[in-house]
Amino acid sequence: MKSKLQSQNECLQKIPALLLQDSNFTEFDLDIKKFEKVWIVAVGKGALKTVQAISKKYASQIVDGLVISQDIDTVSKEIQVFPGSHPIPSVDTVASSYELLNLIREIPEGNTLIFCISGGASSMLTIPPYGIEIEEINDLYSKLLGCGASIQEMNIVRKHVCDLKGGKLAEEAGHLKLISVIESDVPEGDLSTIGSGPTVPDPSTFIEAVRVLKNFEIWDTISLSIQEHLIGGVEGNIPENPKPSENEHPRNSIKILSGKDLLRKKIEAMLSDAGYSVWCKEEDYSGNVQIVSKEICGKAISVLSNKDAIKKPAALIYQGESSVKVKKNGKGGRNQELALMAAISIEGQHTISILSMDTDGIDGPTDAAGAIVNSNTTLLARKNKLEPEKLLLENNSYEFHEQAGTHLVTGSTGINLMDLQVVLID
Repeated sequence: MKSKLQSQNECLQKIPALLLQDSNFTEFDLDIKKFEKVWIVAVGKGALKTVQAISKKYASQIVDGLVISQDIDTVSKEIQVFPGSHPIPSVDTVASSYELLNLIREIPEGNTLIFCISGGASSMLTIPPYGIEIEEINDLYSKLLGCGASIQEMNIVRKHVCDLKGGKLAEEAGHLKLISVIESDVPEGDLSTIGSGPTVPDPSTFIEAVRVLKNFEIWDTISLSIQEHLIGGVEGNIPENPKPSENEHPRNSIKILSGKDLLRKKIEAMLSDAGYSVWCKEEDYSGNVQIVSKEICGKAISVLSNKDAIKKPAALIYQGESSVKVKKNGKGGRNQELALMAAISIEGQHTISILSMDTDGIDGPTDAAGAIVNSNTTLLARKNKLEPEKLLLENNSYEFHEQAGTHLVTGSTGINLMDLQVVLID
């Protein structure tokens, strides 16, 4: 007979398959007239799926197109696919970004450009400003990813060290009718943060970018070329990014893909059918992974102890994006780290299981999407001479989950709808 923890694990293992059933890409109208000629470009982890859906709907009208993606696949004979890397830009990424820019500049005036943006575009769409090498950008990105900054803070900096982000690409498309199709992967759906907002105006400033770098104590560690560029912006020698209601694109209609909400509804339905009372945190979370893990585990233990209004068996659903301050050279990602923290917190508590995953299927620079842990995970690990606290301090959550057999491996899902945590309590 199965234990309750085994049943919980089987239930959580079904959740990644729900990601691949996302059909929201075809359920919208872009208000394109039948006689319009259309060009289409897309960047990000969800670029291929979005373009494949749109190209089917408007196949007869598409003249040309270009996709920058980690996944190289065929869309149609009119649409080329170029490589883009994530979370750190590469030389190929820069070359692909120039191809995209040249295509936009060559589209005849007055025609329609569909620009699809999804998570990962901050890395995959990159042209360094004059005088800054891609190696310097890579070093900056690495330090931003490990300093504990939020996605909003990281992207304030990224928008000011790229010739395309922060609404600057929309300027390049000023001669066109622009339709921005945006798949949100950031808390509360801040359009200027998603993919660093290449087609939307940027409310942030060079001063804020410098402040972020100084607040996280990495200003003195970045290249002199980047420092000089940012100071030039602060002093007014380099123009600010386009600002809302000032110099934004005059003909830019924005369509938001609500895949996050659709995914949540599918998970709710599946868990309800399995007999769970489902509670969802309405607000997207953000902040340090320790704070997020503490909140999730605190709620779970409260439900388990009958100190919460939610009755067992219960399921808790969270979505958002946390940050990790990397202090050591271990391997992992924020979801694997959160899962390890949670496993330590719920150790010995009766019948709690937690899934934590990146919905794009790639958590940090690893082959895992995240992990599934329960109240026995660290107890069993200790019996096998594995030290969870030591590996956590070393930012080496990947090794823990690899040794403990708790990794969740899905491969690339082709969509990116923020991080997801699901907690089951019996």
